[in-house]
Amino acid sequence: MSKLHNPRIVKIFFSSPFGGMEEEREELTRRYFPSIQHLCNSYGLQFVAVDMRWGITSESSDKAQVINICLHEIDRSDMFVGFFGQRYGWHGSDDAGLQKNFGNALPNYPWLDNVRDKSVTELEFLHGFLNNPGVIPATLYFRDKSYDDMMCEEGKNKGDKKQVFKYSAESEHSTQLMNDLKHRVLQHKEQSLGVYMDYKTPAEAAKIMYDTIMSYLKDTLLVNYSTQQLSIRAELKLQHDAFLASRDDIYIGGEMYLQQLNDELSSENNRHILLTGEAGCGKSALLCNWINTLKQQHHDNYVVIYHFIGFAEGSTDVTRMLMRMVEECMYVVSKFIDGEPTEMTWDNLPDDEDEVTRYVMNTLISSLEKLITYGKTPILVFDGIEKLLKVSNIKKVLFWLPTNLPSSCFTVVSTKLSDIINIDELKTRNYTTIHIETLGKENKRDLCVKVLKKSGKELSTEQLDCIVSASMTRNPLFLRVTLSELVSFGYFRLLDKKISSLISSER
Repeated sequence: MSKLHNPRIVKIFFSSPFGGMEEEREELTRRYFPSIQHLCNSYGLQFVAVDMRWGITSESSDKAQVINICLHEIDRSDMFVGFFGQRYGWHGSDDAGLQKNFGNALPNYPWLDNVRDKSVTELEFLHGFLNNPGVIPATLYFRDKSYDDMMCEEGKNKGDKKQVFKYSAESEHSTQLMNDLKHRVLQHKEQSLGVYMDYKTPAEAAKIMYDTIMSYLKDTLLVNYSTQQLSIRAELKLQHDAFLASRDDIYIGGEMYLQQLNDELSSENNRHILLTGEAGCGKSALLCNWINTLKQQHHDNYVVIYHFIGFAEGSTDVTRMLMRMVEECMYVVSKFIDGEPTEMTWDNLPDDEDEVTRYVMNTLISSLEKLITYGKTPILVFDGIEKLLKVSNIKKVLFWLPTNLPSSCFTVVSTKLSDIINIDELKTRNYTTIHIETLGKENKRDLCVKVLKKSGKELSTEQLDCIVSASMTRNPLFLRVTLSELVSFGYFRLLDKKISSLISSER
């Protein structure tokens, strides 16, 4: 059974020459990567696409570490996807810079000494598939020459020399090397997840790649994570767990807030917490990291029940939210009563909607008390209460949040800074306020480096400085979106311009 290199991350390496393959990459990134990400998130995992079309800094290039970096990223990947047009890629036995790269990588990959005439992309094909067919799940693609010929002719008609260059083979020798590679790949087709020798268009290739990836993930790689015939409670929890996983990968600059939460939790007179800050400042990320820390370090002491409002089916409905919290409480309680967890059912609910809400609130309190009798400390987390659907203007503010929760219960509520009505009510209830500040420059830089490294990429010092110095990147969400845009960007030579356009879009 295949296992993930990192138990929380699905990492797929995408290999192709820089020029002429942008359309395939854009199609994958824009159309299909979100679905792959959604699938992985539904299992509580992250999806990382490793794409070396950019991300090797001039510093690493100057030190001739390109081959080392590319092959090392393949070592860390769970799947290999390779695709070629007519261009064979960077190669040349007489290219001093490339040969220096070979020399530097030889200590880690001795087999390179026998393939010094091959392109960097073929080296990736060798390491990802041909050297040990079947060891790394791989799928490989070669584009039909007619498409490149069409694009090349179009470039000639427009007088676009760059387009002609991108869709033309470098030389007769490079064509021979490409044909030899195709022959060897085809020989080992049976050890692959699929080999496609003449796909017609970039859109066709991207669709086949997507279908192949999804099939492998569902049928093989994620089979151990598969859950069949889930209850409604379990399905909803899976959705909240997917959000939990999506915000828990990299967290920078919040150590002080984590400590504050822990200090309040361990205090003998622990008080309930109001977590606030401007939209996108990292409230959800803080809570997700804190929750996972509690689950990992204090599993026997605490029962953490969390609800991320707006990120799961029915999560913005007050009554459904409370019912879900009760169900999670009673699921744990049933382990003590019956010896194994069982799903609770809602029998004899009142007909009146307001009565239903009151009934569920009382049931929540009694279920928390039951947890406490079994020596557990219940922790309730409500993230993003500003997103809850408004029930009625005549309802009391936060009518759904009991004021008579058991004294051993610890509650954390988060909302954005502009949610004045709820914030004022929570302060009236003596909730301790933790205010989340925006990122400082060093934290911004650290976050950039770690997020990009996750996808096998680096920025130059100048590029990092450009991002870090922009005022809007103080907001972690804005910075994350900016980095996500860069990771999916396919044109290395236009990267500076892309960074500038993203930063200049700030308001």
